[in-house]
Amino acid sequence: MKTTPASPSTARDRLREQRHRQALRTYRLHVAAKGVGLCLALAAVIGVSIALQSRAADEGPVVSPAGAVGDEGLLIPVGRKDAPVVITVYEDARCPGCAQLEKTLHSTVNRLEDEGLLRVDYHVLSFVDRIVGGKGSKVAANALAAAQDAGRFREFHDVLFAHPPAEESTDVLADRDLLLELAGRIPGLRSAGFDKDVTEDTYSGWARAVQRRFDRQTDIQATPAVLLDGKDLVRDQEHPLSPERLVELVKEAAARKGATGGTTGP
Repeated sequence: MKTTPASPSTARDRLREQRHRQALRTYRLHVAAKGVGLCLALAAVIGVSIALQSRAADEGPVVSPAGAVGDEGLLIPVGRKDAPVVITVYEDARCPGCAQLEKTLHSTVNRLEDEGLLRVDYHVLSFVDRIVGGKGSKVAANALAAAQDAGRFREFHDVLFAHPPAEESTDVLADRDLLLELAGRIPGLRSAGFDKDVTEDTYSGWARAVQRRFDRQTDIQATPAVLLDGKDLVRDQEHPLSPERLVELVKEAAARKGATGGTTGP
């Protein structure tokens, strides 16, 4: 009896599903690990996401928030434009490791920014939705962009990451009312325009564009990622990234460029 070969589209679907299952298994292993608790953006995930890119044209316009920079306006900068040191951060609001890192470092990062030594360029990612299901990453990314447009990104970012989901599979960040409640804790953020941007997903196309750019980024293997001069400080096993370590690295980098600052501790 002859067997009918699977059609190309069926074979692709099966391969996509196989990669998705493998990505989910690997992701859960990473999140269960000790230490920073890395969220996943490994090759299997990249394979799944690239396969989904063909849908992008049907998913609405890309509207960048005010002040976003870089190619296509996909980066959100925090700190002085002329700061001597720039670090690049890749984060997903549903990523437990990202929340843990922010809990450890955010006050130090804020102080370095306020002293004019540091600028942080944020890639606001949303890949966890694709791996464990739900839409909280995308909804939160849209809200972060709305906060950037309102001039309150740093404040909202800090509040959001201080209230992470209990685990990555808990999709609480899909609740826009919760995001608006968190935004209400920040003086000057809530407004008719901000609320509309959150509830109507004004920046959802932008969030998808940020994620698509990340999907094509082969040298970033997991989040959180914190890059200084091209080196991911989170992956330096010999020198764990602590507030003290961050201050040391930023001051060294600033000194190489002839800049100084008043930071004396973490």
